[in-house]
Amino acid sequence: MSSSIKYALLSFSLLLPLHWAVAQTLRGTVRDAVTGEALIGANVSLAASAESTPITTQSNAAGEYLFQSLRPGYYTLTVTHGGYRPMTIREISVAGGKETRLDINYDQNMDLPQLTVVNAAARRPLQPLGAIPLTREQTLRFPATFFDPARLAMAYPGVMNNDDQANGLSVRGNSPAFMRWRLEGVDVVNPNHLTNAGTISDRPTAAAGGVLMFSAQLLDNSSLLTGSFPAGYGEALGGIMDINLRSGNTRQHEFTAQAGLIGFDIAAEGPLLQRGKNSYLFNYRYSTVGLLGQMGIPFGDEQIDFQDLSFKFNFQGKNGGEWSLFGLGGLSNNMFEHKSDSTAIKEFKDFFDVDYQSKTGVVGLSNWSPLGKKGWVKVAFAASAQSNARTSFSEQYAEYDSYDYVDESKLSGSITLSQRLHSQWRIMGGAMLTQQQYRYEALLNTMPQVIPDHRYFIAQPWANATWNSRNEKTSVQFGAHSVAFPYKNRHTIEPRLTLTHQLAPNHRLALSGGRYSSIAPLWLLKDDIDLIRAWHTGLKHTWSLVPNWVLKTEVFWQRQTDVGVDANVPTSFSLLNENEYRIFSQKEFAYRGAGENRGLELTAERYFSGGWFVLANATFLKSAYQGSDGAWRTTRWHARYIVNVTGGKEWHRDKRPGQVRAFGLNGRFTWTDGVRSLPVDAAASAQAGYTVFDESAGFAANPRDYLRLDLRAYWKRSLGDRRNSTFAMDFQNALMQENVAYQYWDPYKQSVETKYQLGLIPNLSWRLEF
Repeated sequence: MSSSIKYALLSFSLLLPLHWAVAQTLRGTVRDAVTGEALIGANVSLAASAESTPITTQSNAAGEYLFQSLRPGYYTLTVTHGGYRPMTIREISVAGGKETRLDINYDQNMDLPQLTVVNAAARRPLQPLGAIPLTREQTLRFPATFFDPARLAMAYPGVMNNDDQANGLSVRGNSPAFMRWRLEGVDVVNPNHLTNAGTISDRPTAAAGGVLMFSAQLLDNSSLLTGSFPAGYGEALGGIMDINLRSGNTRQHEFTAQAGLIGFDIAAEGPLLQRGKNSYLFNYRYSTVGLLGQMGIPFGDEQIDFQDLSFKFNFQGKNGGEWSLFGLGGLSNNMFEHKSDSTAIKEFKDFFDVDYQSKTGVVGLSNWSPLGKKGWVKVAFAASAQSNARTSFSEQYAEYDSYDYVDESKLSGSITLSQRLHSQWRIMGGAMLTQQQYRYEALLNTMPQVIPDHRYFIAQPWANATWNSRNEKTSVQFGAHSVAFPYKNRHTIEPRLTLTHQLAPNHRLALSGGRYSSIAPLWLLKDDIDLIRAWHTGLKHTWSLVPNWVLKTEVFWQRQTDVGVDANVPTSFSLLNENEYRIFSQKEFAYRGAGENRGLELTAERYFSGGWFVLANATFLKSAYQGSDGAWRTTRWHARYIVNVTGGKEWHRDKRPGQVRAFGLNGRFTWTDGVRSLPVDAAASAQAGYTVFDESAGFAANPRDYLRLDLRAYWKRSLGDRRNSTFAMDFQNALMQENVAYQYWDPYKQSVETKYQLGLIPNLSWRLEF
């Protein structure tokens, strides 16, 4: 066992005597979402099901509410207050030996987008148009997520995974490279381990990896923005993963231990310095795949290791303000040794020693403070950096030797102000400032490549106003977002608009649209980089059919302009199809291409209540692009249809007073058209000695349909106010379906080979909270 694990276990054991328990408790604070003011006398009701009698309490002079001696299980919470519309939050998980904290930012019109924000590890508020909620509870409950919120997002409409080995997300027909990551409100580098996972070239990607660099145990108030997001979100065409870390418990020390195939976790949280005001939270994880490798147990042909440490410290400031210090650091590597036994050689890769190393770090500081009684301001800053190094060497085929060194860093700061001018008017504004550095050094087939080396500054000021009608049935949110990119002397002004109207008590219609832009992939040279722009609009209808059931229908359209294509030669090439780092040494770019994504999303969801839940959705998508030759073709991400059905049932048994046991069975079925690829030109590949694609017809090669069934069976046990434990078995691709990943030319076999996605992946995990 490594020394880092020993130190973590020692630190964990030293903290154990500090623990004291509070019986199953749900508590939090109710605040006005716009002003941050504590709401006194808010009625808070809690019910285990629609048929059960709710428990009711009121918030005190500090806006705090408290429910004690609760039975472990799932609850629905309803908040009412004079001048505010009723608000319902579902799927609140209460477990033995674990206090649940749910801080509620309550707005006068909670039905309308971008007004309700709930800070809680287990919450389900209404989301703005085109946003997917990502909760800690769902990440732990849904099958085969590997406790990764990005993989959880794949169960929702409009999102397609491009490879089983990675959490790369193609959102509504866009490349995963055009997705951006935010942590605690500021832009950061790609926060994933093994950023080369699932790629054709084994090189890193810009926004994906094998697994997210922090455990879902730290997740809070997060979402994937997929549609035409409002002002304040920009420099992205393919979605924004907006991640926040929860705060630690301010009243008691709590601990979590978890072990499984994906990793070994140790977490601790509790009061810091002053009980009831300050808190700490940290999580350390080491991959059990790496532990198995160190014990001599083979795990495929590659040795995979990763470890990470995440933390957040919260300190109460003056006048109800709050300071937060947060950070994460991660190391990962993937090693493949050449086959010394000639009889074991089956493919060209077996002749090479491949070593992939990745290092990532993020540290940040944020402050939230009230501005009088009608507003607030939040300031955040983060420094993040990532280094990826890949080497591939062979004694027998030295002419194919290669390496890649990619270094990226960001210094990001943001300020957000919110002010209520009137009961019907609210204004918000702010700016995001980012200084970025990027350097990519590569050797391909012993030939040094041209080195992209970028250092630039980008500013994103924005402003937004929201008007609510007197009858609270209509909301108009309008504003503008701007991207200033002095590196290429570019500046944009991007209008944003969202209209929401309540047609009937259970029917809501929302229309949104706006202009957006994104910087082209940074692996291009300075002369080749520019802004890609797009218009995006969507229309969404939400029908709250019966309690716990909701039906959603959304149509969307995105038109991309100023897309990078070949400058001198009419070809089918377009930057919209790029995903992983590569050097274009023989290509010049002109930003006159175009693209279009349009589709329909249908969703039926039953929230977890009465022991069962269902999430079913279907996306019908058309994604096309135009190269420099003027012809329109389907993009690499043209999936046509994406169908997901996720559901589960949980059975409870009270063995004796204070002890609750539950058995659950969850499943998820996915059916898509699959990721398209360029056909391999066998004759050209044989002559060149490496894979050469036929780009003339575009991404015409369409593999057979992608089908996958994931299952999860679990046993949960709560022992009064002492602890709770969960033993689970996950099976990814339970039917062992052979889904095609891609095709390539193998110089050793002298033939076109097919690479398949992952087969059956079992994952046993055990989790203890106390």
